[in-house]
Amino acid sequence: MILPATPLLVPGLAPGLRADPLMAVRGAVRAALAKLVTGGRLPLVLAHGPVFRHGRMRPSLAGAGIGDRWLPGASAAGPWADGAPAGTGASVALLALADVLGDRTTDVETLEVPDDGSSLDGGIADLLRGATGLVVAGGGVPGGLDDGPGALADGIRGALRAAGADAWHAEVQVFGQSHGHLPSAYRVTTLA
Repeated sequence: MILPATPLLVPGLAPGLRADPLMAVRGAVRAALAKLVTGGRLPLVLAHGPVFRHGRMRPSLAGAGIGDRWLPGASAAGPWADGAPAGTGASVALLALADVLGDRTTDVETLEVPDDGSSLDGGIADLLRGATGLVVAGGGVPGGLDDGPGALADGIRGALRAAGADAWHAEVQVFGQSHGHLPSAYRVTTLA
């Protein structure tokens, strides 16, 4: 599945708003993730990153200006007390997974790929094809011209091709927004 990698997807990170502008988006993401992890499956998180990295990572939204202490479940001895911090996109995906997996999310592996996808060798393709599911952090390269919620960085597109996603069926749910500071729509895509 491809989810919009906006920190606003994480519950509680938009204080002061009378209405939750992403409640429907969050509900669709939660339903898709709950279906993806049925039977105890642990998906692989795929996200854009400045360099190739793979392994278990802890969420951090510091890159979006949000301190780790504000993350849901954050504490000095929280489930992610150890581990390298994931980038913002991967962190949003991990926090969304935590909503359905709980503490099991610490067992989820993350693959961050650079925009050029230069590290997508045969071993990475095998990793992607062998995953029991993929949770892809959508949105383009931060600061890029195509950074909308429906965009994908070139490295992510290449990784999805390596996983065989060209043959998958995409079901896209579009959630229009009327808040002036948000994109006009968010997309949640389920791939099968």
